Amino acid sequence: MAQLRPSVLYVLLTIAGILTGVGLIYGLFYDTERFEGNRYENSYVEFNDSLLTATQQQAIAFLKSENVEWAHFRFIEAIKNDDVRQVQAFIDLGMPLNSDSILLEIALSESTHKKSMLGLLDERYQLNLNGLFTLPNIVSEFDPQLADISRPYIQQKKEAFRQATNEYDIKLVSWEQALANKKQAMLKGCDNDACRRGRLNDVRRLFASSKPSKPQEDYIVKERVKVSLFSVFAWQKDQALMRFMREQGAEVIPNKLFLTDGTLIYFKVDALGNNVIIERGQ
Repeated sequence: MAQLRPSVLYVLLTIAGILTGVGLIYGLFYDTERFEGNRYENSYVEFNDSLLTATQQQAIAFLKSENVEWAHFRFIEAIKNDDVRQVQAFIDLGMPLNSDSILLEIALSESTHKKSMLGLLDERYQLNLNGLFTLPNIVSEFDPQLADISRPYIQQKKEAFRQATNEYDIKLVSWEQALANKKQAMLKGCDNDACRRGRLNDVRRLFASSKPSKPQEDYIVKERVKVSLFSVFAWQKDQALMRFMREQGAEVIPNKLFLTDGTLIYFKVDALGNNVIIERGQ
């Protein structure tokens, strides 16, 4: 029987290893729904044995015709895309709404149908329109308003730092003068370098604890913000949506502005978009 040369055997083993690896990867990641095109059909299996109304049957047919899976993230996508027909179909089929942040996303969107979308969702899910929502840091639309709210406090802190720095400078000059006087007094009577070094070290140790501490200026900027939908609409000067919020029982509630030094500012936004600071604390 002929024997394979080592180089040929090595090549064959390498090829076999590659094919085995490809097979393992294929087995791990093969998605029958993706390759066989039945992803959408399989997502609706839970409805197969259900007694559906005509409206629900139409909703399933519509979503399938749109190649939309029965999945919560697809429901959220439909809301973000302002696709009222898809949203209505998901609602007709009983899809729960498990995202509060989507309400803020609607408010911040460029959609011209915010009122109808919020009304549609509120009718089905009884939304908490009085809640506070974390404003994403990437949203800069309201930076001028937030700067107006934090500016008085930041200016107050800057003035306090300026005064503290002036006081520090005065105390430091006084301390340095007292240190120099003490050194001069302690050196009297010394007639050699060893005596002088020892007494100077004694003076430094004596004065070390009384040296004034230099004040440090806090870096103060916006850290995070929690706002109500009403405040967002007031800043946007959208009277129709503010009226809608009132009709749904929403109230003007305090918002929260957190600063990087630990300060928390409570503020309200009136119907004209004006900011009113209520309280500040840490």
